[in-house]
Amino acid sequence: SMESIVHDVAGRVLQEASIEAMTASLALGTAGGGEVNSCTERDQRRPSEPLLLDLKSTPWAVWREAQGSPRGQRRDKVCSLSGDEDWSATTSTTATTATLEGLDACSRQESQEESKQVSFSPGWRSCRPCEVNTSFDSLNSFQASPSSPRALISGNTLCDPMVVRSGLTIDSKSAQHLRMQWQQRPQAILVVAKPGDELVRATLQDMVAWLSSQGVTVILEPQLLADLPQQLTSSLSGLRTFSTADELEKRTDLVITIGGDGTLTWAVSLFRGAMPPVLSFAAGSLGFLTPYPLDSWVWTLTRLLDPLDMLRARCPLSLVCRMRLMVTVHRCGAGTGRFHVSDAEPLQVQCLNEVLVHRGQSGTLAKLDVGVDGEKVTLVQGDGLILATPTGSTAYSLAAGGSMVHPSVPAILLTPVSPHSLSFRPVVLPDFAVVTVGVPLTARCGAALSVDGKDICMLKLGDSVEVSMSPHPVPTICRATETGDWFASVHEALQWNRRAEQK
Repeated sequence: SMESIVHDVAGRVLQEASIEAMTASLALGTAGGGEVNSCTERDQRRPSEPLLLDLKSTPWAVWREAQGSPRGQRRDKVCSLSGDEDWSATTSTTATTATLEGLDACSRQESQEESKQVSFSPGWRSCRPCEVNTSFDSLNSFQASPSSPRALISGNTLCDPMVVRSGLTIDSKSAQHLRMQWQQRPQAILVVAKPGDELVRATLQDMVAWLSSQGVTVILEPQLLADLPQQLTSSLSGLRTFSTADELEKRTDLVITIGGDGTLTWAVSLFRGAMPPVLSFAAGSLGFLTPYPLDSWVWTLTRLLDPLDMLRARCPLSLVCRMRLMVTVHRCGAGTGRFHVSDAEPLQVQCLNEVLVHRGQSGTLAKLDVGVDGEKVTLVQGDGLILATPTGSTAYSLAAGGSMVHPSVPAILLTPVSPHSLSFRPVVLPDFAVVTVGVPLTARCGAALSVDGKDICMLKLGDSVEVSMSPHPVPTICRATETGDWFASVHEALQWNRRAEQK
């Protein structure tokens, strides 16, 4: 079987690595010295020195499924890495897969031509052939800002495939029913794994060995790389690590996580802005965000990376863009009786699940002013306030009485935590809302700020937190579809609406 072949290849790689390490050790003992291996050199470099400047991410195309088709029908044929060729039984039989043969030609001639015609086969939009005017050079006009050189996709432009080079920047209006496709086979993959788990560690070794045998550059965290056997790290030339100075969105094609939702959240925190696609294997407790079973990694990766499977290589994958929040902390400056913003640079962090402003270690009620789009809307008196994304709606917000929200719904959830009121119910705000949570000068104590379960800072009287939608979502590859994966996780993790059927 394919699984036995992959495990056999991984075993041979590990065995050869062990032999090479033993030979090198004997030679080193005989000569009384020797060259330092590349891993030791990487360990001796300063943490702030970039380590991946020689790598360049592979461009990938993303587009939105055509709207206006009959209800219940989808015009695109979408690949499923779980083995299901057609995820919808009502998919039109005349629809064919979208192809990107012209993209490679565009890439080779982008420095010579101003514009390039890229042809796509019928099926990706209303089952009719089309010709898209685009060029790799012209994509620079979609950059969000000079400081954020990433493709910005907005409005209806996503009906035409757009090429993303360094992570995805997108607005919420274009974040539904997305399809993605690499221009060529992914070359650099970042693998993030759950520490302290023997099954995860064994799977990681096999996965790293097999990916390296396929010519893929595998990037690991420094600590994760140090925990691997020395014979493996010293013999695989394609095994790399990174530093805080590296811009991972420009160096990686794919992020693979092995663990639970916490592992995915940690992987997201490694990216300061835009992100490449994420493929998550479940090895945790609940697994709301990890649709792929751990024992399916062989089948999944071989179908994703096999260069001989040309049909699948050209078949688009279903993508769900998980909304993130931009959290900005403003400190109160000098002044009495009024709020004065400090001249210090505000603290900014990105949030995947929820922002929590709470009373911290104080035993008194938290007192928080809440404003939306510059207008004061209410005063919170309780244990705190949660501002959650749709992805985080099944986490702390759900436990506090908030509603579950589909990950493709563009919304911000405002959920109170133990409010001292019988009428304070959770509300759902539009994604374009800018929510401000401040500690009034009349409060008896300050507050604390936590983002995705991590303590960020303490808030003093007069400090405030501004929360808005981030332009950098987390693009995760679906196992089936965005809706199918979400309801599957809700059914399995929360036992949602489990009841014996009435007879």
